[in-house]
Amino acid sequence: MFMKKFCGIVVVTMSLAVTGCGSGPVDEKITVQTSAIEANVRKTLEGFEKSGQLGSGLTGLESDINGIKLTDSAKAEALTKLYRELQGLTKPADIKAKAKEMISKL
Repeated sequence: MFMKKFCGIVVVTMSLAVTGCGSGPVDEKITVQTSAIEANVRKTLEGFEKSGQLGSGLTGLESDINGIKLTDSAKAEALTKLYRELQGLTKPADIKAKAKEMISKL
């Protein structure tokens, strides 16, 4: 009798241990609102427009433009084209003009 109860308890305990207490990790998508990404792009471009110098923000700018692709691919394509042009510029006046043009596309 004791052995049957003991075996029953072991079986129940083992089944709980194997299945676990929860349903496992939940796949959760975290979305960043486009307006926040566009605000980052605008801020970076305004810095370029003000200074006429390209800085470390150039790498982040590309990443943010790629983030815009998720919701507005046409806008992102236009910005990507202008971004590539911006990368090749060295004259402060040209950088300022291109940054202003990109801001107008937002």
